[in-house]
Amino acid sequence: MKKIKILTPDNIEVEYLLADIGSRGAAAGIDTLIINIFLFFILFIGILLINYAPNFWDKYYGWIIGIGLFLYGFINYAYYIIAELKMNGQTPGKKLVGIRTIRTNGEAITFKHSALRNLFKILMDYYGIGLIMIFFSSNHKRLGDVVASTMVVIENKQEAPVTLEELKDQSSDGAAYKNNITYYLTEEENNLLRDYYDRKSTLENPEDFRQSLKEYFTEKFTEAGNLHQVQDFIDRI
Repeated sequence: MKKIKILTPDNIEVEYLLADIGSRGAAAGIDTLIINIFLFFILFIGILLINYAPNFWDKYYGWIIGIGLFLYGFINYAYYIIAELKMNGQTPGKKLVGIRTIRTNGEAITFKHSALRNLFKILMDYYGIGLIMIFFSSNHKRLGDVVASTMVVIENKQEAPVTLEELKDQSSDGAAYKNNITYYLTEEENNLLRDYYDRKSTLENPEDFRQSLKEYFTEKFTEAGNLHQVQDFIDRI
């Protein structure tokens, strides 16, 4: 497994394990199976119309075929975008295999990144070009990853991420945690904390990384004037 180190926008160095061709191929196979299940139902509806509503089919077969082709393309494209946005860079296949798509700066992907990388998936990768590029790329990237500035990394499941709800439940003053932490943590900061807890056991210098995080959030909340309300949160990083 190849490791890669990136510097986040908060000037914190994070180390990731890149997903290889095997794990990405397995995830793609699972997702393709799920997509084909949806497509089968569309085909099944067409067969029912031909056999049980022949007059309707004869009258509107052009529209039916057109709508079917549109749904075929839409499902193949939208499936990946919707899944990656709802599951924070994962699809059902990626989740089962244990990999996730992120931006090359370590942040979570946005609609623009997902739409761009998956456009190349449906245009080129179904012909095997994506797998060939992953195999020969030093960073295991297909063309869609290169264009969208994304990469696929392995999720480390040895450590469970600490969520805001868990912080709230463990706080002596749950309302204060929910009101202040949820309000002051940006999406990027929340993702950074989650990644830290996910990969803490694989970092070369976890204590240095932890100290950098504590210093960053101490400075952030000191400037905001709310350090006393979130001190326990910082101590638990």
